[in-house]
Amino acid sequence: MWIYDFLKGGAIRKHYREIKIIFDGEESNIEIPHIINDNLNKLIVHAITSVTHYKQYSDAKSLQDFKVINKNIIRESYADFISDKFDKSDLQQVYTSGSTGTPFKVLQDKNKKNRNAADTLFFAEKAGYTTGEKLYYLRHWDQYNTRGKLETWLKNIVMHPVSKLTDKDIDKLISDIKNEKGNVNIISYASALEKIASYIDRQEPPKADFKVTSILSIAEGISDRAREIISDYFGTQLISRYSNVENGILSQEIMGKGQEYYINTASFIVEILDFNEDRPLPDGCLGRIVITDLFNYAMPMIRYDTGDLGVMESKVENDINYFVLKKVEGRRADMIFNTKGQHISSYVVYHLLKYPHIHQYQFIQNDVNQYTFKFKVSAEFNSEDQIKNEFKIHLGNDAQINFEYVDDIPLLSSGKRKVVVNKIPVN
Repeated sequence: MWIYDFLKGGAIRKHYREIKIIFDGEESNIEIPHIINDNLNKLIVHAITSVTHYKQYSDAKSLQDFKVINKNIIRESYADFISDKFDKSDLQQVYTSGSTGTPFKVLQDKNKKNRNAADTLFFAEKAGYTTGEKLYYLRHWDQYNTRGKLETWLKNIVMHPVSKLTDKDIDKLISDIKNEKGNVNIISYASALEKIASYIDRQEPPKADFKVTSILSIAEGISDRAREIISDYFGTQLISRYSNVENGILSQEIMGKGQEYYINTASFIVEILDFNEDRPLPDGCLGRIVITDLFNYAMPMIRYDTGDLGVMESKVENDINYFVLKKVEGRRADMIFNTKGQHISSYVVYHLLKYPHIHQYQFIQNDVNQYTFKFKVSAEFNSEDQIKNEFKIHLGNDAQINFEYVDDIPLLSSGKRKVVVNKIPVN
């Protein structure tokens, strides 16, 4: 990797060094804010002089003078968010549909792609990965992201599609990992790891002397139960990452530390804002995750509402100031409310994992007090009453809970499976 980067001018190495300086505190705490502010000021000057949407902010005195944007605002005036400093043919297009299913395209310049590459290397190391080791990558592979044979060989990647996770597929996957002669690393959608954990829990395949050095969970939150099963079975700490396709790695847990997401302050400014107005919230409060991408000059995203929810806190470790996300709740459209209209964590749904005869599940809130569990189950399943009584503790005694049984809960186009669906407006 570094040899290839050196031959191309060393741009990724330069970004990597800056990320390391900021995140690992290799400069004084006085210098680090200066580097971040300098990157922000450069972005703002570029945006207000070359991007139609941002020219209205030519008199802005601070980041908070910019109005919050989101996917819909960008879609409605797409051309107004593209910088006139680039030839579009030189830009890379990234596509995401997320959990909404609505396609969203973002343009990225070469420097942004290099920054993302440096972020990926740095935070992979923080998860226990060493460049060059075998990497099993479980995700949705399509025409936009599938690697060629030469690239997979050079990068030592095994592409495993999340659509192939039957018990037979998982058994072969575990066998392949077990038979690797060198160290193995795993990156996977959380939903795929949940499925593997369920298989391990049900089938109890014999443990082996796995050479797994890192396991990275991406794209969704993972349950404590699945985290415990996967970590115990493969013999290494599972690390969870919060990222998105349109921006990159926003935050990640760190090997050897607790279950909190260290924010990538080297590449992003993260704010937690009130649900109903663009007002910053104090530490410890649940709110909208709004980010400013410091390195996408082709299509600047300043104060971009990710659609996700989180709780942020600041902390000091070894005289280094960090911001961490104590909680990432997922999209507001995936929120669960009890019968009194109070928000409860979507992670409550993971209580279903202890029922061995449930193979797939989806929780749907149809109305204020009406809920449906959609299940794919085996013939032995007989836990309706137990589940209903357990979830009434969380949802309310007046909750009307129904069950629907299906042969399969289809994946989204992104390769993920929606665990929670809320069909009522969120106020």
